[in-house]
Amino acid sequence: MNALTLAEAAALWRGILAHTTHTIEYVPPDTAWGRIAAADICAAHPYPPYRKSPFDGYALCLNGKERSYEVVATIGAGEHYDEPVLPGQAVRLMTGCAVPRSCQAVVMQEAVRRQGKRIELTTIPLPEDNIIPIGEECLSGEVLLSQGTYLTSGAVSVAVAMGNTAIPVYKDVRVLLVTSGRELVMAGQERQYGQIYNSNAYLFQQLLRNEGIRSAAFCHVSDAPERLASEIERVRELAADADLILSTGGVSVGLYDTMPQLFQHLGARELYRRIAMRPGSASYGGLIERKGGNAVPVLGLSGNPSAAFNAFHLLAVPVLRQLRGEKRGDFPVVTCRLNGNLTKENPVDRFVQGRLSFAQGQPVFTPNHVVTSSALLGLKAANALALRPKHSPPLTNGAEVPVLLLRRI
Repeated sequence: MNALTLAEAAALWRGILAHTTHTIEYVPPDTAWGRIAAADICAAHPYPPYRKSPFDGYALCLNGKERSYEVVATIGAGEHYDEPVLPGQAVRLMTGCAVPRSCQAVVMQEAVRRQGKRIELTTIPLPEDNIIPIGEECLSGEVLLSQGTYLTSGAVSVAVAMGNTAIPVYKDVRVLLVTSGRELVMAGQERQYGQIYNSNAYLFQQLLRNEGIRSAAFCHVSDAPERLASEIERVRELAADADLILSTGGVSVGLYDTMPQLFQHLGARELYRRIAMRPGSASYGGLIERKGGNAVPVLGLSGNPSAAFNAFHLLAVPVLRQLRGEKRGDFPVVTCRLNGNLTKENPVDRFVQGRLSFAQGQPVFTPNHVVTSSALLGLKAANALALRPKHSPPLTNGAEVPVLLLRRI
């Protein structure tokens, strides 16, 4: 099977998952973060719902050019004053307070001189000065969060501000994460010569959490052919209710790369075995059909940390977001100034890990020192991928380079 380009693979998955059905459920606000809105969330009332003060001060019933006002009441946040305020009278109020209906302006407390129950203005305000109007941010019925929105903490706070106690979200995706390789041991276990710690297990569980997946089933399998049968049954049991199977390792062309065999025994139909990109070319795509339910994507990524990191963001994240019902599946592209050199030849599309930062207000991309498939230490700071199309010429320090920012904005 020929290698697919990344664009071809993305289009393939979009087509396959276009008819995925999503179940809607309602959750309390404290569990809505990271979920996907299943319906438009609209403003039940204008915001703010009353005229309010932007700071501590005095609400005035204006009296021409008079500078002296009588203070008739004091109110704090959450309180309101409903008595008539006559011309030449004032109400002391705190930040966020509702401005009495008969007051036309607010002055800062620092802008007055007070003696007893009277204040003297240093300047004469105009009508509506320093009053935040009703509906400044939105009017009743406006769509605040559209269907398919990833619910950040700020988005949840907006939903709550509109009085929502139950947030409509899509039922979350259940992920099975499988790592592969007899050379891997978990943190805390004794490591023998020739073995390494299973860093991918921790890397991808956290990357899944970053996508809003709070928990994922996990198992590790060896790549020993004699254990294949028992490991198939173990994975089959864990995959019974999975909506997505994600694996790292065992998908290349080595003698012990048995993950494609395992996927085949699970009923997966192979879609591709290779993507024309570096690092991350060793990538398996498959699909398990289920009667009466959605098909289950199977994404087998390289076991090399750098390659797997790239493939997760470029291949797995768009699939995961579409499965979850999110409307936006891509990452933003930022044109950056290159801090370093990118001179490696590109027979296929290359995605160079590094860090996007800012210098004098301009975006700068600093590539990792080591950019091989098996590189590990650069992951500690990587937040972006430089896009290097195949056969593109070398880039030197200071050149412009398009960069994929691996963050939501």
